[in-house]
Amino acid sequence: MLHHEDHGGDGEPVVLLHAFPLDSGMWHRLVPLVRERWRVVTVDLPGLGASEVPDAEPSMAGVASAVLDVLDALTIDRAHVFGISTGGYVALQMATDAPSRLSGLVLGSTTTLLVEPDDPAQRRRTAAEVERLGTTSPVAGSADEGVGATAHREQPELVTMLRETIDRANPAGVAWMARAIASRSDTTDALIRFPGPVALVFGAEDQATPASRGEEMLAARGGRGHLEVLPGVGHLTALEAPTGVAAHLLARVARP
Repeated sequence: MLHHEDHGGDGEPVVLLHAFPLDSGMWHRLVPLVRERWRVVTVDLPGLGASEVPDAEPSMAGVASAVLDVLDALTIDRAHVFGISTGGYVALQMATDAPSRLSGLVLGSTTTLLVEPDDPAQRRRTAAEVERLGTTSPVAGSADEGVGATAHREQPELVTMLRETIDRANPAGVAWMARAIASRSDTTDALIRFPGPVALVFGAEDQATPASRGEEMLAARGGRGHLEVLPGVGHLTALEAPTGVAAHLLARVARP
């Protein structure tokens, strides 16, 4: 079972799925802003945070199934799922495999396509390098890339926090998740077919996954959804601008 935390509340469940190679701690600024409205659940993805490294072959389907197991353990039949970056890949895989379990999708700084920064071949090379060195140093640059130029200037403590998170991550878990990312499929069709509401949130300063990826997803759905681009914000929107992301969620995620 993946490590998870049920933050309580009587509202509709909202599951938060974090970016790679981080853990659920990246949500610590957002959770207090939204838990009065919803029942908020945070999850450490396989091998990251306090979750164990799976014995199974790495796959995005396996990651999605493990998150669904958390919902089962919490007796949650349906939930809104908000995934940022890799968390968005997991949310889209859940929409592929078990769309009836999702009340809605919130996708941040992510894409349905097999493109940079998560090109499958590059992620496999990353996994091999992490294993060869026995450290997370090959992904240490994610700390600087994760936040935008404005946050680098105005919130440098966020970069320090991210560096510490990556430094204490389990190299074996990082390698496993890198291979799971490499295994993912294009999920555009699943996004198009998903019957529930879709909200998209991106940072205007995101260099890794620019807001144009959100425009592509909105266009694929024929405009069915809403795209919010936050000014002065980079890749990890919920960490850099929790108030803005909370406002987007409060406006776009259905009330219980």
